[in-house]
Amino acid sequence: MAATYSGAIAMRLKTALLSACLVLAIPATAAEYLVSGFGSDLVHRFGSDGAYLGELTGFQLDGPQGVVLGPDGYLYVANEGNHSIERYDAKTMGHIDTFVGTGSGGLNGPTGLTFDKAGNLLVASFNGDSILKYDGKTGAFMSTFVAGGLGNLNGPDVGIAMAPDGNLYVPSFWNHRVLKFDGLTGDFLGAFVTNGSGGSLTQPRTILWRDGMAWISSDNGNKVLRFNQETGAFVDVFIASGSGGLSGASGMIFDANGDLLVTSWRNDRVLRYDSGSGAFKGIAFDGHGMDGPTFIALVPEPATIVGVAMGAFAMARRRRGKAG
Repeated sequence: MAATYSGAIAMRLKTALLSACLVLAIPATAAEYLVSGFGSDLVHRFGSDGAYLGELTGFQLDGPQGVVLGPDGYLYVANEGNHSIERYDAKTMGHIDTFVGTGSGGLNGPTGLTFDKAGNLLVASFNGDSILKYDGKTGAFMSTFVAGGLGNLNGPDVGIAMAPDGNLYVPSFWNHRVLKFDGLTGDFLGAFVTNGSGGSLTQPRTILWRDGMAWISSDNGNKVLRFNQETGAFVDVFIASGSGGLSGASGMIFDANGDLLVTSWRNDRVLRYDSGSGAFKGIAFDGHGMDGPTFIALVPEPATIVGVAMGAFAMARRRRGKAG
């Protein structure tokens, strides 16, 4: 009887681990890249193989910017021209509703989106020079998280991000710096990257965190710079100005294979670079009416997929512990 019971447990473990392995394989086959076409008023969809998959549907966007996958599994899109946040089904890519209504809480020109630890939505109000907080379940306005102009914030852009240290980092587009705010209170913690740091930071747009560094796109500089993740000290120019035809560096993401993809909004392309050397590797996406790509998101993100797989593995371990 004991042998039969142990065999059943082993079979459940084997099944759980096999499921985890299958989940880990998803990024190479099922990931989609969502590219915001600010000029085309569409969010364009591309497969991991570069195939064009269409657009988000069911609503007429006006200058889409940041796109984020929420903790509830829905997609949220900053609709800058209409001063609203739109919500989409991440499976069907169809419109669900207007999550944050036009001008709610004083929202004026939303660009960047991120969720805080409590699951509430933080939105960069570009024209209001502020960050607004909305209930992550209802979309109701909660508070002005970062007051207008705090820390000399001027044009918070698409790449606002909660960093590994738990704080909020905001590209201040018009005065060429990246500002740091307390991730819980919104208090100003200082300039993480100052105007002209490294001799060339102008019009920062997106921030990525990797290898102990902050990777920041410089729109007007047509390049990507790197800074120490802890201190903000300049490290290097990772992608040189104009490399591969880069013109208007804005959105960035690391793809499932580890390459760095950068939107080149002035010539309507998404370019691919080696994340180790910065060497140009070719055009990742272009065409299909894409006009003014300013942001790119990968759905689901590789980290999310790995998390699901590890969750399956942990569940298997918990079952084994309970059975023992």
